[in-house]
Amino acid sequence: MKLYIIADDLTGANATSVLLAKEGYKCSSFIDSELLNESNMQSYDVVAVSTDSRGIKSNEAYDKVAREVNRVKHLAPTYAKRIDSTLRGNIGSEIDAVLDNVIDSVAIVVASYPDSSRISIGGFLLVNSIPLEKTLVAKDPKCPVTNSKISEIIKLQTKYNVGDIGVNEVLKGYDSLSERIKDLSNTGNRIIVIDAVTNDDIDTIAKAAKLSDLNVVTVDPGPFTRSYLNEKCGSSTVEQGKKVFLTIGSVSKTTIGQIKHLLVSKNPDLVKVDPLKLIDDTKKDQEIDRVITLISEKIEANNSNILGVSTTTREEEVLDLTALSQEMKLDEEAISVKINKGLAKITEKALAISHSAIGALYTSGGDVTMEVMKILEVEGIDIKDEVIPLAVYGRFIGGKYDNMPAITKGGLIGDEKTLLVCVDYLLTKISTQYYVK
Repeated sequence: MKLYIIADDLTGANATSVLLAKEGYKCSSFIDSELLNESNMQSYDVVAVSTDSRGIKSNEAYDKVAREVNRVKHLAPTYAKRIDSTLRGNIGSEIDAVLDNVIDSVAIVVASYPDSSRISIGGFLLVNSIPLEKTLVAKDPKCPVTNSKISEIIKLQTKYNVGDIGVNEVLKGYDSLSERIKDLSNTGNRIIVIDAVTNDDIDTIAKAAKLSDLNVVTVDPGPFTRSYLNEKCGSSTVEQGKKVFLTIGSVSKTTIGQIKHLLVSKNPDLVKVDPLKLIDDTKKDQEIDRVITLISEKIEANNSNILGVSTTTREEEVLDLTALSQEMKLDEEAISVKINKGLAKITEKALAISHSAIGALYTSGGDVTMEVMKILEVEGIDIKDEVIPLAVYGRFIGGKYDNMPAITKGGLIGDEKTLLVCVDYLLTKISTQYYVK
Protein backbone atom coordinates (compact mmCIF):
# COMPACT_ATOMS: atom_id res chain seq x y z
CA MET A 1 0.00 0.00 0.00
CA LYS A 2 1.42 3.36 -1.08
CA LEU A 3 -1.31 5.69 0.19
CA TYR A 4 -3.86 5.59 2.99
CA ILE A 5 -6.75 8.02 2.54
CA ILE A 6 -8.71 8.94 5.64
CA ALA A 7 -12.00 10.62 4.71
CA ASP A 8 -14.81 11.86 6.91
CA ASP A 9 -17.47 10.27 4.74
CA LEU A 10 -17.72 7.44 2.21
CA THR A 11 -18.45 9.55 -0.85
CA GLY A 12 -15.32 11.56 -0.13
CA ALA A 13 -13.24 8.39 0.17
CA ASN A 14 -14.62 7.22 -3.16
CA ALA A 15 -14.10 10.61 -4.84
CA THR A 16 -10.38 10.72 -4.11
CA SER A 17 -9.92 7.02 -4.88
CA VAL A 18 -11.40 7.34 -8.34
CA LEU A 19 -8.99 10.15 -9.25
CA LEU A 20 -6.12 7.83 -8.45
CA ALA A 21 -7.75 4.88 -10.19
CA LYS A 22 -7.83 6.97 -13.37
CA GLU A 23 -4.07 7.39 -13.00
CA GLY A 24 -3.69 3.63 -13.08
CA TYR A 25 -3.28 2.92 -9.36
CA LYS A 26 -5.09 -0.05 -7.94
CA CYS A 27 -7.56 1.50 -5.50
CA SER A 28 -10.10 0.36 -2.95
CA SER A 29 -12.55 2.10 -0.66
CA PHE A 30 -13.81 0.46 2.53
CA ILE A 31 -17.01 1.34 4.35
CA ASP A 32 -15.56 0.05 7.61
CA SER A 33 -11.84 -0.07 8.33
CA GLU A 34 -12.45 -3.03 10.64
CA LEU A 35 -12.86 -5.02 7.42
CA LEU A 36 -9.25 -4.27 6.46
CA ASN A 37 -6.69 -7.01 6.84
CA GLU A 38 -3.06 -7.45 5.88
CA SER A 39 -3.97 -9.18 2.64
CA ASN A 40 -6.18 -6.48 1.18
CA MET A 41 -3.94 -3.69 2.48
CA GLN A 42 -1.06 -5.25 0.56
CA SER A 43 -3.19 -5.93 -2.52
CA TYR A 44 -3.90 -2.27 -3.30
CA ASP A 45 -1.75 0.76 -4.09
CA VAL A 46 -4.34 3.01 -2.50
CA VAL A 47 -6.73 2.22 0.36
CA ALA A 48 -9.41 4.70 1.41
CA VAL A 49 -11.56 4.50 4.52
CA SER A 50 -14.33 6.61 5.95
CA THR A 51 -14.41 7.58 9.60
CA ASP A 52 -17.96 8.91 9.18
CA SER A 53 -16.91 11.82 11.37
CA ARG A 54 -18.07 14.98 9.64
CA GLY A 55 -21.00 15.72 11.90
CA ILE A 56 -19.76 14.42 15.26
CA LYS A 57 -17.92 16.17 18.13
CA SER A 58 -14.36 17.25 17.39
CA ASN A 59 -12.78 15.07 20.09
CA GLU A 60 -14.59 12.01 18.76
CA ALA A 61 -13.46 12.82 15.21
CA TYR A 62 -9.88 13.15 16.50
CA ASP A 63 -10.02 9.71 18.10
CA LYS A 64 -11.40 8.07 14.98
CA VAL A 65 -8.72 9.54 12.72
CA ALA A 66 -5.92 8.76 15.18
CA ARG A 67 -7.10 5.16 15.26
CA GLU A 68 -6.86 4.96 11.46
CA VAL A 69 -3.37 6.45 11.35
CA ASN A 70 -2.12 3.88 13.82
CA ARG A 71 -3.96 1.02 12.17
CA VAL A 72 -1.60 1.09 9.18
CA LYS A 73 1.49 2.77 10.66
CA HIS A 74 3.50 -0.47 10.40
CA LEU A 75 3.17 -0.23 6.61
CA ALA A 76 4.61 3.34 6.57
CA PRO A 77 2.28 4.64 3.86
CA THR A 78 1.83 8.22 2.72
CA TYR A 79 -1.21 9.64 4.48
CA ALA A 80 -3.92 11.72 2.87
CA LYS A 81 -6.55 13.50 4.93
CA ARG A 82 -9.45 13.90 2.57
CA ILE A 83 -11.53 16.98 3.37
CA ASP A 84 -14.86 18.15 2.07
CA SER A 85 -14.64 20.41 -1.00
CA THR A 86 -16.68 23.02 0.91
CA LEU A 87 -14.67 22.69 4.15
CA ARG A 88 -17.43 21.20 6.26
CA GLY A 89 -16.63 19.03 9.24
CA ASN A 90 -13.88 18.68 11.85
CA ILE A 91 -11.01 19.62 9.57
CA GLY A 92 -8.68 21.04 12.22
CA SER A 93 -9.02 18.29 14.82
CA GLU A 94 -8.69 15.59 12.18
CA ILE A 95 -5.49 17.14 10.83
CA ASP A 96 -4.22 17.28 14.43
CA ALA A 97 -4.92 13.56 14.80
CA VAL A 98 -2.67 12.79 11.83
CA LEU A 99 0.11 15.18 12.83
CA ASP A 100 0.14 13.92 16.42
CA ASN A 101 0.66 10.36 15.25
CA VAL A 102 2.99 10.81 12.25
CA ILE A 103 6.39 11.99 13.48
CA ASP A 104 7.88 15.12 11.87
CA SER A 105 5.00 15.45 9.46
CA VAL A 106 3.69 18.63 7.83
CA ALA A 107 0.13 19.00 6.56
CA ILE A 108 -0.15 20.81 3.23
CA VAL A 109 -3.71 21.96 2.63
CA VAL A 110 -4.81 22.60 -0.96
CA ALA A 111 -8.56 23.13 -0.84
CA SER A 112 -8.92 23.73 -4.58
CA TYR A 113 -10.69 21.40 -6.98
CA PRO A 114 -10.65 23.37 -10.26
CA ASP A 115 -12.56 20.73 -12.24
CA SER A 116 -15.42 21.16 -9.77
CA SER A 117 -15.22 24.97 -9.85
CA ARG A 118 -13.57 25.22 -6.43
CA ILE A 119 -10.50 27.48 -6.38
CA SER A 120 -8.58 29.28 -3.68
CA ILE A 121 -7.08 32.72 -4.19
CA GLY A 122 -5.97 35.21 -1.58
CA GLY A 123 -6.58 32.43 0.93
CA PHE A 124 -10.30 32.43 0.17
CA LEU A 125 -12.23 29.45 -1.20
CA LEU A 126 -14.52 30.33 -4.10
CA VAL A 127 -17.23 28.01 -5.41
CA ASN A 128 -18.32 28.90 -8.95
CA SER A 129 -16.62 32.28 -8.35
CA ILE A 130 -18.71 32.90 -5.20
CA PRO A 131 -17.12 33.11 -1.72
CA LEU A 132 -17.85 29.95 0.23
CA GLU A 133 -19.86 31.71 2.93
CA LYS A 134 -22.23 33.08 0.28
CA THR A 135 -23.13 29.63 -1.01
CA LEU A 136 -25.71 27.14 0.28
CA VAL A 137 -23.06 25.52 2.49
CA ALA A 138 -23.62 28.38 4.95
CA LYS A 139 -27.08 26.93 5.54
CA ASP A 140 -26.00 23.30 5.83
CA PRO A 141 -28.13 21.87 8.69
CA LYS A 142 -25.32 19.75 10.18
CA CYS A 143 -22.09 21.52 9.29
CA PRO A 144 -22.64 25.14 8.23
CA VAL A 145 -19.58 27.08 7.07
CA THR A 146 -19.79 30.84 7.54
CA ASN A 147 -16.22 31.85 6.67
CA SER A 148 -14.48 31.77 3.29
CA LYS A 149 -10.91 32.11 4.57
CA ILE A 150 -9.42 28.61 4.59
CA SER A 151 -6.70 29.21 7.18
CA GLU A 152 -9.14 30.93 9.57
CA ILE A 153 -11.49 27.95 9.43
CA ILE A 154 -8.61 25.63 10.29
CA LYS A 155 -7.12 27.89 13.00
CA LEU A 156 -10.37 27.77 14.93
CA GLN A 157 -10.13 23.98 15.06
CA THR A 158 -6.41 23.15 15.42
CA LYS A 159 -3.75 23.49 18.09
CA TYR A 160 -0.98 23.94 15.51
CA ASN A 161 0.36 27.08 13.83
CA VAL A 162 -1.01 27.60 10.34
CA GLY A 163 0.98 29.24 7.55
CA ASP A 164 -0.38 30.69 4.29
CA ILE A 165 1.08 30.76 0.80
CA GLY A 166 -0.66 32.81 -1.86
CA VAL A 167 -1.02 32.06 -5.54
CA ASN A 168 1.61 34.69 -6.31
CA GLU A 169 4.18 32.40 -4.66
CA VAL A 170 2.87 29.38 -6.55
CA LEU A 171 3.29 31.19 -9.87
CA LYS A 172 7.01 31.67 -9.20
CA GLY A 173 7.50 27.94 -9.80
CA TYR A 174 8.15 24.85 -7.75
CA ASP A 175 11.79 25.59 -6.84
CA SER A 176 10.89 28.88 -5.17
CA LEU A 177 7.71 27.42 -3.69
CA SER A 178 9.64 24.52 -2.17
CA GLU A 179 11.90 26.95 -0.32
CA ARG A 180 8.86 28.88 0.93
CA ILE A 181 7.28 25.67 2.24
CA LYS A 182 10.49 24.74 4.05
CA ASP A 183 10.79 28.22 5.56
CA LEU A 184 7.27 28.04 6.99
CA SER A 185 7.90 24.53 8.32
CA ASN A 186 11.19 25.56 9.94
CA THR A 187 9.48 28.44 11.73
CA GLY A 188 6.97 26.15 13.43
CA ASN A 189 4.05 25.89 11.02
CA ARG A 190 2.95 22.27 10.83
CA ILE A 191 -0.07 23.19 8.70
CA ILE A 192 0.50 25.13 5.47
CA VAL A 193 -2.43 26.35 3.38
CA ILE A 194 -1.61 27.01 -0.28
CA ASP A 195 -3.67 28.75 -2.95
CA ALA A 196 -4.37 27.11 -6.31
CA VAL A 197 -6.46 28.37 -9.19
CA THR A 198 -5.70 25.76 -11.87
CA ASN A 199 -4.68 22.12 -12.10
CA ASP A 200 -1.26 23.34 -13.20
CA ASP A 201 -1.00 25.22 -9.90
CA ILE A 202 -1.78 22.01 -8.05
CA ASP A 203 0.90 20.14 -10.02
CA THR A 204 3.39 22.89 -9.13
CA ILE A 205 2.53 22.53 -5.43
CA ALA A 206 2.96 18.75 -5.66
CA LYS A 207 6.41 19.14 -7.25
CA ALA A 208 7.39 21.66 -4.58
CA ALA A 209 6.15 19.42 -1.77
CA LYS A 210 8.17 16.50 -3.12
CA LEU A 211 11.25 18.68 -3.58
CA SER A 212 11.03 19.92 0.01
CA ASP A 213 11.83 16.43 1.35
CA LEU A 214 9.35 17.02 4.17
CA ASN A 215 7.13 14.25 5.46
CA VAL A 216 4.01 15.62 3.78
CA VAL A 217 0.44 14.74 4.67
CA THR A 218 -1.85 15.87 1.86
CA VAL A 219 -5.05 17.58 2.97
CA ASP A 220 -7.46 18.25 0.13
CA PRO A 221 -10.59 17.07 -1.71
CA GLY A 222 -8.53 14.90 -4.08
CA PRO A 223 -6.57 16.61 -6.89
CA PHE A 224 -3.53 17.54 -4.80
CA THR A 225 -3.30 14.02 -3.39
CA ARG A 226 -3.37 12.65 -6.94
CA SER A 227 -0.59 14.95 -8.12
CA TYR A 228 1.54 14.38 -5.04
CA LEU A 229 1.34 10.59 -5.28
CA ASN A 230 2.39 10.77 -8.92
CA GLU A 231 5.35 12.94 -7.94
CA LYS A 232 6.35 10.79 -5.01
CA CYS A 233 5.88 7.36 -6.55
CA GLY A 234 6.25 8.18 -10.23
CA SER A 235 3.33 8.04 -12.62
CA SER A 236 1.73 4.64 -12.73
CA THR A 237 2.89 2.40 -15.56
CA VAL A 238 -0.68 1.48 -16.39
CA GLU A 239 -3.60 3.52 -17.64
CA GLN A 240 -7.30 3.01 -17.27
CA GLY A 241 -9.68 2.66 -20.17
CA LYS A 242 -8.68 0.41 -23.06
CA LYS A 243 -9.39 1.27 -26.66
CA VAL A 244 -11.80 -0.10 -29.25
CA PHE A 245 -10.36 -1.06 -32.63
CA LEU A 246 -12.55 -0.90 -35.73
CA THR A 247 -11.90 -3.03 -38.78
CA ILE A 248 -14.37 -1.91 -41.41
CA GLY A 249 -14.33 -3.92 -44.60
CA SER A 250 -17.79 -3.14 -45.88
CA VAL A 251 -18.05 -0.36 -48.45
CA SER A 252 -21.82 -0.11 -48.52
CA LYS A 253 -23.63 3.21 -48.46
CA THR A 254 -24.99 2.21 -45.04
CA THR A 255 -21.50 1.67 -43.60
CA ILE A 256 -20.16 4.92 -45.06
CA GLY A 257 -23.04 6.81 -43.45
CA GLN A 258 -22.24 5.16 -40.12
CA ILE A 259 -18.57 6.14 -40.37
CA LYS A 260 -19.49 9.75 -41.12
CA HIS A 261 -21.77 9.88 -38.06
CA LEU A 262 -19.02 8.41 -35.85
CA LEU A 263 -16.46 10.91 -37.17
CA VAL A 264 -18.73 13.80 -36.24
CA SER A 265 -19.78 12.36 -32.86
CA LYS A 266 -16.57 10.90 -31.46
CA ASN A 267 -13.59 12.10 -33.54
CA PRO A 268 -11.99 8.64 -33.69
CA ASP A 269 -8.45 7.97 -34.90
CA LEU A 270 -9.46 6.28 -38.13
CA VAL A 271 -6.76 5.47 -40.68
CA LYS A 272 -7.69 5.14 -44.34
CA VAL A 273 -6.14 2.14 -46.07
CA ASP A 274 -5.44 2.19 -49.81
CA PRO A 275 -7.21 -0.93 -51.12
CA LEU A 276 -5.40 -0.79 -54.47
CA LYS A 277 -2.10 -1.32 -52.68
CA LEU A 278 -3.49 -4.24 -50.69
CA ILE A 279 -4.42 -5.88 -53.98
CA ASP A 280 -0.94 -5.35 -55.45
CA ASP A 281 1.41 -8.00 -54.04
CA THR A 282 4.42 -5.71 -54.64
CA LYS A 283 2.93 -2.88 -52.58
CA LYS A 284 0.86 -4.74 -49.97
CA ASP A 285 3.52 -5.05 -47.25
CA GLN A 286 4.60 -1.44 -47.67
CA GLU A 287 0.99 -0.25 -47.26
CA ILE A 288 0.46 -2.41 -44.18
CA ASP A 289 3.64 -1.01 -42.61
CA ARG A 290 2.54 2.56 -43.42
CA VAL A 291 -0.83 2.05 -41.74
CA ILE A 292 0.71 0.35 -38.69
CA THR A 293 3.15 3.24 -38.26
CA LEU A 294 0.22 5.67 -38.21
CA ILE A 295 -1.70 3.50 -35.74
CA SER A 296 1.36 3.29 -33.48
CA GLU A 297 1.64 7.09 -33.50
CA LYS A 298 -2.03 7.44 -32.64
CA ILE A 299 -1.75 4.98 -29.76
CA GLU A 300 1.24 6.93 -28.45
CA ALA A 301 -0.57 10.29 -28.80
CA ASN A 302 -3.58 8.82 -26.95
CA ASN A 303 -6.01 11.41 -28.29
CA SER A 304 -8.90 8.97 -28.67
CA ASN A 305 -10.07 5.67 -27.24
CA ILE A 306 -11.36 4.66 -30.67
CA LEU A 307 -8.91 3.46 -33.32
CA GLY A 308 -9.50 1.74 -36.59
CA VAL A 309 -9.05 1.21 -40.30
CA SER A 310 -11.32 1.48 -43.28
CA THR A 311 -10.78 1.44 -47.03
CA THR A 312 -13.18 4.32 -47.56
CA THR A 313 -15.08 7.07 -45.80
CA ARG A 314 -16.81 8.55 -48.87
CA GLU A 315 -18.97 7.01 -51.57
CA GLU A 316 -16.79 8.34 -54.39
CA GLU A 317 -13.84 6.35 -53.00
CA VAL A 318 -15.57 2.98 -53.40
CA LEU A 319 -13.77 0.76 -55.90
CA ASP A 320 -15.50 -0.43 -59.06
CA LEU A 321 -14.69 -4.10 -58.64
CA THR A 322 -16.10 -5.05 -62.02
CA ALA A 323 -13.83 -2.63 -63.89
CA LEU A 324 -10.90 -3.51 -61.64
CA SER A 325 -11.46 -7.21 -62.25
CA GLN A 326 -11.25 -6.72 -66.00
CA GLU A 327 -8.17 -4.52 -65.70
CA MET A 328 -6.27 -6.87 -63.40
CA LYS A 329 -7.61 -10.08 -64.92
CA LEU A 330 -8.69 -11.26 -61.47
CA ASP A 331 -12.21 -12.22 -60.47
CA GLU A 332 -14.01 -9.92 -58.08
CA GLU A 333 -13.95 -12.46 -55.26
CA ALA A 334 -10.16 -12.76 -55.43
CA ILE A 335 -9.81 -8.98 -55.25
CA SER A 336 -12.13 -8.84 -52.25
CA VAL A 337 -10.19 -11.60 -50.48
CA LYS A 338 -6.89 -9.73 -50.94
CA ILE A 339 -8.36 -6.56 -49.41
CA ASN A 340 -9.91 -8.41 -46.48
CA LYS A 341 -6.74 -10.37 -45.76
CA GLY A 342 -4.79 -7.10 -45.77
CA LEU A 343 -7.22 -5.52 -43.30
CA ALA A 344 -7.00 -8.62 -41.11
CA LYS A 345 -3.20 -8.45 -41.14
CA ILE A 346 -3.33 -4.79 -40.11
CA THR A 347 -5.69 -5.70 -37.26
CA GLU A 348 -3.35 -8.44 -36.05
CA LYS A 349 -0.35 -6.13 -36.10
CA ALA A 350 -2.27 -3.30 -34.42
CA LEU A 351 -3.23 -5.57 -31.54
CA ALA A 352 0.36 -6.75 -31.21
CA ILE A 353 1.91 -3.27 -31.05
CA SER A 354 -0.74 -1.86 -28.71
CA HIS A 355 0.68 -3.69 -25.66
CA SER A 356 -2.90 -4.47 -24.63
CA ALA A 357 -4.13 -0.87 -25.04
CA ILE A 358 -6.68 -2.25 -27.49
CA GLY A 359 -9.29 -4.08 -25.48
CA ALA A 360 -12.13 -4.76 -27.90
CA LEU A 361 -12.77 -5.25 -31.60
CA TYR A 362 -15.54 -4.16 -33.94
CA THR A 363 -15.72 -5.70 -37.38
CA SER A 364 -18.11 -4.69 -40.13
CA GLY A 365 -18.60 -6.97 -43.11
CA GLY A 366 -18.90 -10.74 -43.00
CA ASP A 367 -15.83 -11.46 -45.15
CA VAL A 368 -13.45 -9.23 -43.21
CA THR A 369 -14.81 -10.60 -39.92
CA MET A 370 -13.93 -14.12 -41.04
CA GLU A 371 -10.41 -13.12 -42.09
CA VAL A 372 -9.80 -11.33 -38.77
CA MET A 373 -10.93 -14.36 -36.82
CA LYS A 374 -8.74 -16.65 -38.90
CA ILE A 375 -5.57 -14.60 -38.48
CA LEU A 376 -6.19 -14.24 -34.73
CA GLU A 377 -6.80 -18.01 -34.54
CA VAL A 378 -10.20 -17.50 -32.92
CA GLU A 379 -12.09 -20.77 -32.48
CA GLY A 380 -15.48 -19.19 -31.96
CA ILE A 381 -17.43 -16.47 -30.17
CA ASP A 382 -19.12 -16.84 -26.81
CA ILE A 383 -22.33 -15.00 -27.70
CA LYS A 384 -23.54 -12.61 -24.99
CA ASP A 385 -25.96 -10.08 -26.44
CA GLU A 386 -27.58 -8.51 -29.48
CA VAL A 387 -26.69 -4.82 -29.47
CA ILE A 388 -29.15 -4.12 -32.26
CA PRO A 389 -30.80 -6.67 -34.55
CA LEU A 390 -28.01 -8.50 -36.44
CA ALA A 391 -25.18 -6.77 -34.53
CA VAL A 392 -23.86 -9.35 -32.08
CA TYR A 393 -21.72 -8.90 -29.00
CA GLY A 394 -19.62 -11.70 -27.59
CA ARG A 395 -16.13 -12.74 -26.50
CA PHE A 396 -13.53 -14.64 -28.48
CA ILE A 397 -13.06 -18.30 -27.68
CA GLY A 398 -9.41 -19.36 -27.90
CA GLY A 399 -6.80 -17.89 -30.19
CA LYS A 400 -4.29 -15.13 -29.55
CA TYR A 401 -6.77 -12.93 -27.67
CA ASP A 402 -8.99 -15.32 -25.79
CA ASN A 403 -12.01 -13.68 -24.13
CA MET A 404 -11.59 -10.37 -25.99
CA PRO A 405 -14.90 -8.47 -26.33
CA ALA A 406 -16.07 -8.08 -29.92
CA ILE A 407 -19.04 -6.92 -31.94
CA THR A 408 -19.57 -8.29 -35.44
CA LYS A 409 -22.00 -6.70 -37.86
CA GLY A 410 -22.97 -7.06 -41.49
CA GLY A 411 -22.21 -4.13 -43.75
CA LEU A 412 -25.85 -3.45 -44.65
CA ILE A 413 -27.14 -3.57 -41.09
CA GLY A 414 -28.50 -0.62 -39.10
CA ASP A 415 -28.92 3.12 -39.56
CA GLU A 416 -26.41 5.96 -39.36
CA LYS A 417 -26.18 5.72 -35.55
CA THR A 418 -25.48 1.99 -35.42
CA LEU A 419 -21.67 2.19 -35.43
CA LEU A 420 -21.76 4.81 -32.67
CA VAL A 421 -24.09 2.64 -30.59
CA CYS A 422 -21.81 -0.38 -31.02
CA VAL A 423 -18.67 1.58 -30.15
CA ASP A 424 -20.28 3.03 -27.01
CA TYR A 425 -21.39 -0.45 -26.03
CA LEU A 426 -17.83 -1.80 -26.28
CA LEU A 427 -16.34 1.20 -24.49
CA THR A 428 -18.66 0.52 -21.57
CA LYS A 429 -17.46 -3.08 -21.41
CA ILE A 430 -13.77 -2.12 -21.20
CA SER A 431 -13.89 1.28 -19.48
CA THR A 432 -12.45 0.06 -16.16
CA GLN A 433 -9.75 -2.20 -17.60
CA TYR A 434 -6.07 -1.25 -17.46
CA TYR A 435 -3.19 -1.46 -19.90
CA VAL A 436 0.53 -0.82 -19.77
CA LYS A 437 1.47 2.65 -20.98
